[in-house]
Amino acid sequence: MVMKSFIAPPNLVHRPVEFPVSASEPFEILPLHAGYFSVRHVKQEQVVELIWLTKGHFQIMFELETIEVSEGMILFLAPSLAYHIRSAYDLEGLVVRFPAGIIPTDLNSPYPNLSYCISRVFEIDGMTTATIMSVIQCMRQELKDSHGQKMEVLSGYIRIVLLYLLRQRSVVHRSSFKADMSSLAKRFFDLLERRYHVNKKVMDYANELSVTPNYLNQIIKQETGMSASANIRKRLLLQAKRMALVEGVSMKAIAYKLGFEDTAHFSKFFKMGCGCNFTDYRKTCPAGF
Repeated sequence: MVMKSFIAPPNLVHRPVEFPVSASEPFEILPLHAGYFSVRHVKQEQVVELIWLTKGHFQIMFELETIEVSEGMILFLAPSLAYHIRSAYDLEGLVVRFPAGIIPTDLNSPYPNLSYCISRVFEIDGMTTATIMSVIQCMRQELKDSHGQKMEVLSGYIRIVLLYLLRQRSVVHRSSFKADMSSLAKRFFDLLERRYHVNKKVMDYANELSVTPNYLNQIIKQETGMSASANIRKRLLLQAKRMALVEGVSMKAIAYKLGFEDTAHFSKFFKMGCGCNFTDYRKTCPAGF
């Protein structure tokens, strides 16, 4: 059952509270209003947003797909996602913004459905509404306090919220995952999500799916506009960038965990995909991850 009448307590949204992880990647709890989307930064490469709508409704369009967001829903916005808001009326609610590196990057992460290429809208039931609101109250208090280990505590609270969200019904946006996607393409992406760090070649996936590499490439390109090999590289690069956000994880360790034969091979792959070398990319990451 979708919660339709819940209104956030005023003390949750009256004023933004910010913990400066870095100049460009804050940890914030902000009020949601009609003007939020017009002043929001267009490009948020390493920031995740949880937008909780408690009053009003709006439509959000990702590329050619439009999703209706109404009262009681939480919108999970992935970093760097281009979108357009329309038909926004009488908006009230709150926004939680946090650095993407808070979400664990381990290959066995408990958040497989919140990878950064996916944005979704969650329908929140009454019990979960109350629980998440309590956690957000704790987060606000932590942001105001001057205790040590602030980011560790805030990270813990965010992970609790994400786990509760994963229990809820959701509408998923993913440009390469259309509702009418062929069965073979769906099986490929399911396999890719589980095996990208092991299988690097189209032939590996084609063999497991009992089709020829040429046929698999043809179907995947029809569905996504990219070849199967391009989708494999994209998924690998996504995980590499996520793991690069974790302080103390060396390029050698990431290369090993992602199944590259040597660091030099991984370094070349990373530079081709990101347009910069691994060291330069790490310089843009927030401290503490």
